[in-house]
Order: sequence, then C-alpha cells, then structure tokens
Amino acid sequence: MPAITHPGAVIHCWDHLVITLRDGPAGVETGFLSLYAVTWSPSLGAGHVAIVEVPGAPGGSLLATLTDDLGLGARQQARLIGMGELRTALRGPPVEALFERIPYGPDGFGFRVWSEKHRIEARWEATEPPFWVDGHHGGFHDLEDIWALMVAAPRARLIVNGVETPGAPFEDAVWRPKLGRSLSSAHGAFSEVRVQPISDRATGSGPAGPR
Repeated sequence: MPAITHPGAVIHCWDHLVITLRDGPAGVETGFLSLYAVTWSPSLGAGHVAIVEVPGAPGGSLLATLTDDLGLGARQQARLIGMGELRTALRGPPVEALFERIPYGPDGFGFRVWSEKHRIEARWEATEPPFWVDGHHGGFHDLEDIWALMVAAPRARLIVNGVETPGAPFEDAVWRPKLGRSLSSAHGAFSEVRVQPISDRATGSGPAGPR
C-alpha cells in the first residue's frame, strides 16, 4: 500500500522549542524562551527566531525577539501578534543574533544564541521518551492540520550572560484538551508540519492551538 499523501498545501515546517520557568510559591514566571528553527515556510522564510523574556537578566530585563534574519523575525512577530500573543518581547524590533544547535543526546538537547548584548544558553534536560502527535481533523486548530514529534523535559536551564535564570519547569495543564495529558512547560515539537486542511472546517477561526 502506498503512503498517504495529504492534498493540502504545506504552511510551515519547523522545530519549535519552548522553556517557561517559574519560581516561588506564587508561581512567578522568571524566564521564557520560544525558539523556532524554521526549515520551510512560504510566508515567513527560513532561519531562526527566538522570543526571549528574562526579567531578572544580568544588566537589566531581557525582552527581545532574536533572529538570524530580520525580515523573518518581523514576519514571525506579526504572525504571533495576529494570533493574539501578548508577549512584550514581540513589540520591539527584531535583534540580529547567531544560533547554534546543541544536538539531541542522552542528556537532552539545547541551543546557544548570541546577540551583541546577550549570550543565551538554553538546555532541555532529563528528557522523556518522544511521542508522535497527529493533529489532523482539527486536533489542534480548525485552520491547520498539525503533526509533530513531541518531547517533554522535566528539567530545563536558561542561562543569560553566564548567569542561570532561577525557577523550574512545571506541568502545564493547558495541553490537556489537546493531548489528553499535561506537558512540561519545557518541551520541544520537532519536525512540526502544518498543512492546510481540505474540508469545510477551514472557514472558521477554531480554537487556539500551538503557536
């Protein structure tokens, strides 16, 4: 039997890696990183974009969109704002940066990001076994069929200019309606492919899904 070919147009293909850290009994957010390694996207282009918020970063708050292609960074900012994302890091102009992937191994995976003012190292550690997510037929969003290899990391580190950001990942229940389970706030969606659905559902706004 031949493989199944999806008839919809491919919208995006990327790795999307996220770390959200909280500290203290009140669960105050101390660090946030949302990093896209874009392989192919006709509307955005290709390259890397990292939305970073570390209020307690050495030398002052780090609230920035870092990218190795300023046009890509601006287009991704516009996309996320259009989806209702309210992060302060999306409001300023993108900042040019270099990106280096730390390969996936027994201890996890990571990225290093350098801008003129900041050196960032992000680490996803103690990773759980990956699992495959099939989000077609509106599993994540009415306007996009989405597939990805998901990886949860119970431990994660966000180091800015040599200083470790306090806090730890947490089990995020916002994923339960989509996955039937919670997911660590430090996780990766590898080989995430978004395809235009071929159905009447593609006319509605649909529920919020992965960004």
